[in-house]
Amino acid sequence: MELLLFEQSWMDVWEGAEPIEPVGAIFTKPEIIELILDIAGYVPVTERLSAARLLEPSCGDGAFLVAAIRRLLASERYHRQTLDWFDTDLERALTACDLNSGFIALARQQVAALLTEESCPGPRARTLAELWIVHADFLLTRWPTPFDFVVGNPPYVRIEELPPKVLHRYRELYRTSADRADLYVAFFENGLRLLSSRGCLAYICANRFAKNLYGRALRQLISDQFHVRYYLNLEHTQPFLSDVSAYPCITVLDRHRGESTLSATLHDIAPSTLKAISPAIHAKTHRRPLAVFQSWYANGAPWVSTERAGYDRLVSLAQHCPTLEESATNTNVGIGVATGADSVFVLPQRDPSIEAACQLPLLMAADVRHAALAWSGHQLVNPFSDADDGSLRDFKDFPGFAAYFLCHRRRIEKRHVAQKRPESWYRTIDRVTRTLTYRPKLVIPDIQTGGLIGFDAGDYYPHHNVYWITSDGWNLRALQALLRSQLVLEQIRAYSVQMRGGSIRYQAQVLRQVRVPAAIQLSADLLGRLAAIATSDNQPAINALAEEAFAP
Repeated sequence: MELLLFEQSWMDVWEGAEPIEPVGAIFTKPEIIELILDIAGYVPVTERLSAARLLEPSCGDGAFLVAAIRRLLASERYHRQTLDWFDTDLERALTACDLNSGFIALARQQVAALLTEESCPGPRARTLAELWIVHADFLLTRWPTPFDFVVGNPPYVRIEELPPKVLHRYRELYRTSADRADLYVAFFENGLRLLSSRGCLAYICANRFAKNLYGRALRQLISDQFHVRYYLNLEHTQPFLSDVSAYPCITVLDRHRGESTLSATLHDIAPSTLKAISPAIHAKTHRRPLAVFQSWYANGAPWVSTERAGYDRLVSLAQHCPTLEESATNTNVGIGVATGADSVFVLPQRDPSIEAACQLPLLMAADVRHAALAWSGHQLVNPFSDADDGSLRDFKDFPGFAAYFLCHRRRIEKRHVAQKRPESWYRTIDRVTRTLTYRPKLVIPDIQTGGLIGFDAGDYYPHHNVYWITSDGWNLRALQALLRSQLVLEQIRAYSVQMRGGSIRYQAQVLRQVRVPAAIQLSADLLGRLAAIATSDNQPAINALAEEAFAP
């Protein structure tokens, strides 16, 4: 077991002051809280709940805790027929914490009021509220004993938005908090560490960890040491009291490795939908909308599908088709240029005061069409020399270019890339490789509803919101048709995090997982037919040819 060294006080890391604003607070609808407690097994009739220990690691105003208390009291009455308010088992049964003292006060007030309504003497109600609810940083506190239930809604915060000292300490303690992981990832890791041998963790949180690169370490930890009991994808629903731009899921984990997983993607959270899940859980049987996986995704792999048919199709494709970049000679996926200051580097049209050699026609996401690109006229002011070796242009050789950047120097020197490399303060975040402009390539807007793949014959440089594909081995028009097919769109939807309104992301990390037939295995005739239909609006015809190409 790894030895973790915690501070004497979590306030040492926060340098004596809690966050002024609640950190990542989003509140859950009551019916979702009840569902989470159900699927965690925190059910009054199944056991005497006062004999178990429950932890709520980010209690907010106490909504989860109040629901758990109601069940705890119901359990006492069910198993003991009476309720002894001074039983020490009650004192140990619940623990909740939060960073924000305002939430602590509000949660204690609500809990004391609930207990008083349940006939608990006033002083005892206040004592229990203070014993159960502690002002603490869940991630920086040494919890003395394991818990049988860890449940709740951990905070949604980009980890790099935290104070530097706090961020550094979190990353020291939680190895899953690498890259750009959200704070809830560390809440998973610590919650799992604290589980008893029979323990269960049940969180509602963002579903990005299930597919994104930053979630790989957490997925690896889960696949190595734990069991996914339930995974409910709620990205098409709004399970929170306020309308927030989150893509949530409910994840239930325990230590019972080798058992099956129940999963589903819910398109609504109507009472009838939730009712269809809960009886199946109580009966330990499976019926729609739950799917049964005898084994869940292994070795940190993305959790790409919650239903068996989709999963089986992806497995079949992986068995007989290479990845996109392996499908033909020199096939590469990349992203266009990020500048850090588009208002300076991106012009709406060519500027005659800047040398023509310093401007590149820039393709924006809105310019992409599958039939023919509709270039809007944008230009990139390119700071890199024509040698294409990564060096920057010399101001003395381009006076118009120099005057433009010197005019905007204060603005672009504020960027992180300029502060990190002050000697090259006028470079873009990404290196511009001029020759990419003149290469034939497929161009794909990042966020879209799906299937929008354009073709650039070699006229434009892609903007940061446009991904590109080049290849020496593919007829790019034939590949364009394949990437527009339903077979590929299903893969993109599986590997991508869903966005509001049904949009998906064609990120490089997604495109690199897509499977397509090897170009060399397709006949010249089939490649020609695919190329001929690449810009067609006849989607059924594209799908039919793709089915032929994908056939083993």
